[in-house]
Amino acid sequence: MAAAEVAVSPAILGLRDLLSKPEDTIVSKRLTDQISDSVSKLQEILKHAEVNDDRNQETRRCEEQLLLQARRAEQIAEEFLVKLSRHQMSKLQKGRFTKLFGLVRFFLVMNRGSARKKMAEDFMTKVRSLFSEFTSSRPPAKGLLGNERASSSSSSKRNQENKRQRVESDIVGRDKYVERLRVWLVKDDDSNLRVISVVGQQACGKTALVRRVFSEPEIKHHFDCRAWVRVPDHGAESDRMKSLLVDILKLTPLQDQVKDLERKQEEQLFEMLHKSLMDIKYLIVLDNLCEGSLINKLLVPFVDSMNGSRVIFTTPNAEMQKFADPWTLHLQLLPDMTNEECKKLLRVSIAGDDDSESEMTTLEQRILSKCNRSPPVISLLGGLLSAVEESNRVALIDRLGERPTLDDVMRLSFHELSYMMKLCVLNMAFFPKESEVPTRRLFGQWAAEGLLAEVTTAGSVQMRLAEHCFRELESRNLIHVVRWKLDGSARSCRMPAFLHEFFLAKAKELGLPRIRPSSDCDSEEESRGMDPVAEQSAQNQQKQAQNKAAGHYGYQVQFLRSFASFNTRKLGTQAREIEDLLKSTKLAWGPCLLRVLDLEGVYKPVLPENFGNILCNLRYLGLRWTVLDSIPESVGNLLLLETLDLKHTNITKVTSAIWNAKNLQHLYLSEASFDESIPLHIISGCSPNTKLETLWGLSIKTDKSPMISALKNLQGLKKLGVTCRPGAVQVVKEIVSTLTGLKSLRLRSRDLLGQPARLDLSDMNWPDSLLNLYLLGSLQSVPDSLSVCCRNLKALTLSMSRLEGNPMEALKDLENLIVLRLLARSFTGTRLCCPAEYFPKLCVLKLWMLEELNELVVEEGAMCELKELEIRQCKNLAKVAGLRPIGSLESVSLTGVKEKLANDDSLGVSRDIVNAKELIPEVKCLSNITVVVIIIVFINESAILLCNI
Repeated sequence: MAAAEVAVSPAILGLRDLLSKPEDTIVSKRLTDQISDSVSKLQEILKHAEVNDDRNQETRRCEEQLLLQARRAEQIAEEFLVKLSRHQMSKLQKGRFTKLFGLVRFFLVMNRGSARKKMAEDFMTKVRSLFSEFTSSRPPAKGLLGNERASSSSSSKRNQENKRQRVESDIVGRDKYVERLRVWLVKDDDSNLRVISVVGQQACGKTALVRRVFSEPEIKHHFDCRAWVRVPDHGAESDRMKSLLVDILKLTPLQDQVKDLERKQEEQLFEMLHKSLMDIKYLIVLDNLCEGSLINKLLVPFVDSMNGSRVIFTTPNAEMQKFADPWTLHLQLLPDMTNEECKKLLRVSIAGDDDSESEMTTLEQRILSKCNRSPPVISLLGGLLSAVEESNRVALIDRLGERPTLDDVMRLSFHELSYMMKLCVLNMAFFPKESEVPTRRLFGQWAAEGLLAEVTTAGSVQMRLAEHCFRELESRNLIHVVRWKLDGSARSCRMPAFLHEFFLAKAKELGLPRIRPSSDCDSEEESRGMDPVAEQSAQNQQKQAQNKAAGHYGYQVQFLRSFASFNTRKLGTQAREIEDLLKSTKLAWGPCLLRVLDLEGVYKPVLPENFGNILCNLRYLGLRWTVLDSIPESVGNLLLLETLDLKHTNITKVTSAIWNAKNLQHLYLSEASFDESIPLHIISGCSPNTKLETLWGLSIKTDKSPMISALKNLQGLKKLGVTCRPGAVQVVKEIVSTLTGLKSLRLRSRDLLGQPARLDLSDMNWPDSLLNLYLLGSLQSVPDSLSVCCRNLKALTLSMSRLEGNPMEALKDLENLIVLRLLARSFTGTRLCCPAEYFPKLCVLKLWMLEELNELVVEEGAMCELKELEIRQCKNLAKVAGLRPIGSLESVSLTGVKEKLANDDSLGVSRDIVNAKELIPEVKCLSNITVVVIIIVFINESAILLCNI
């Protein structure tokens, strides 16, 4: 009953929105209690739908009834919310007639209250009737019970422990292809341009295989520029060619900041691409290329490359091989794998690695007999089995036919998700296909759209729910992690293309992206008969906003809840589609129900001055990477805002009215400060805003700043990033010592010119909860209290610290440290030594721009778990000793160091794990070399050549 689950969930969301309003707004406490009771009843229906997989006629009848009633319930709740929101907006209006309007509202308030009460009571009656009829007629639940359907904690924990070793399961068993591709890219000494084709059927792992090699550190160091673009599936050839050229140009190092790439002619784009790539070694991947005419034309700017550049294209069309280079590699991925490869992939999918002694041995043959040797089928089925108890795996397998298709397995995987995870995975499908999605952005949208928990749930609880949901989806192989954070958590993710297509189609099938025809296109009777819900997908919303300017669409969004734009042109003109959308008459009820406005990466979007008055239900406002110079003052009227992201913008001053948002949980800035008019209730400590957990990018210029008093009262902070002047360091560190729940801290000291300044932390009392610490400024010595108080610290970054003594000695008590980064001028000595037995858990060591460093020594037994060593721009480093005993070492990256060091066998590690780039050549002596100096002297328009030998 997936459709029923997806239909009921928005109705619950609408009710929760009502519960978030003050009680007097909803007329009476009695109605508030009734709304809360209705939420419980709908949730009970959800639980029944979640465990009932019997598809008899009675069940289908109940599901159809539930769909109609739930959508009607959602409509009533939404209409109620719209009217409340409009009433709220009217209070914010200003002008000469404000008092007159207020007087009119006073005389009408009783009538309005009566209308609201009648509408709400009618809604409650229908919900109670729905629940009574459903509970009396529903068949007994069958299939797996709730606890059986949920993921088993043991398998989930096992997958989590192995997550850093997991790779995209599509490439398990394809090791020989990975190695062959890697050799052709890196080991080949051929300087000519080579075009490599990777051919295979749909969903056989082509893209995953190429991406695995594309993302390896060795490849990153080998090429000066890498670009990955997906060839559009539809459209005219000329449009797709232009789109490809623009996408590639955005990923290449353009010499000049060119504006309006989309408006340039195809010939101009070809010329620009040729100029930008002519002097660099590049790797370009064209994913999903199916037409030979495109590749022939697209390769024109690349043909003159004689520096070892490479072009790879993936295609399901075997005929495309003839368009590749006949002297280079052609990878033909067979659709079937060997029995051994299938067994290995199954074990990886279930346990997270292929070395586990799985108890599934007796079931392996039975499981694999249903997979037809298809990698995605094995991957999905293994991920599904990893999420249930072993005692239930046989029953789950039996629910598939003898030879199930990939669609059958995807449907079963979706069906076995909880209703919360169903909504989350469908939300993920609204991002563009094959796009890399930051988990920060994904989790923020899940929380803001109410997919995780009730609106009253604390932000930390919502984030834990989001992380749990994400881990479950990742362990089931429905989402793949692309990049990891230093602490081991996922930084970004991607949904495989074949799953993206399935889930996007499923979302449309279940009615999530719903559009109602405009009244000018259909009769009133037809409009009333349409589905009343119109929650639009991000892609459709973006298309609608773009089409609005041209005025050629005939549909209408009724209840717009989420808007995300992926029009990330960074060099174009300002994006005006947001302003057009908010003013559009195509929003039947207006934009006042919008909960998510995500414009990350959009170039300077134009926001109306009064947008904060219009979007009174907004929870998430994402403006990261928009390069905005300012934000309208009305942002202070977004009273329900939970996340405001202004990172990587040019906004340096933010209105203090933002503190009126009582639910604000995450605030990201770009070295910005607040104006001086910080509300008194914030400074005095009487602020009701105790939910703020993230405050990042704050700038404090003096110890008299009003933000000093405000910071003292934000005791719920878990993540804090502050840049301050030297005079404010003392008071800031005193405040930090009182934040007992702080987990991540970035503290930077800069002078008036923005240069690193003194950072005196000698008497600092560190919160013992700290896990991640970044310090920028002159310390001269590591504070003694750091190793004493921060025993749980996992990641430490020092920059411009100017430490004179060996920091390894000062940090020896940080036994839980996993990542240590010593960046520019953090150490001014010549010899860095890590004594034996130090840092037993350290996995990553990065040394950047240590100009005086001459020798790095790792004594035996130190850093025994080290996996990655990265050394950059340490130009005087002549010796690295002690790496040989570290058997866990997987990567040694050397950039901007002496060529002799990179080629010296004294490193003691395999050459296969060493990635060297931008090496400094050895200076040779010029003795005994004849030097010829040629001087041309012009006298009376004649040239005389003088030679000194």
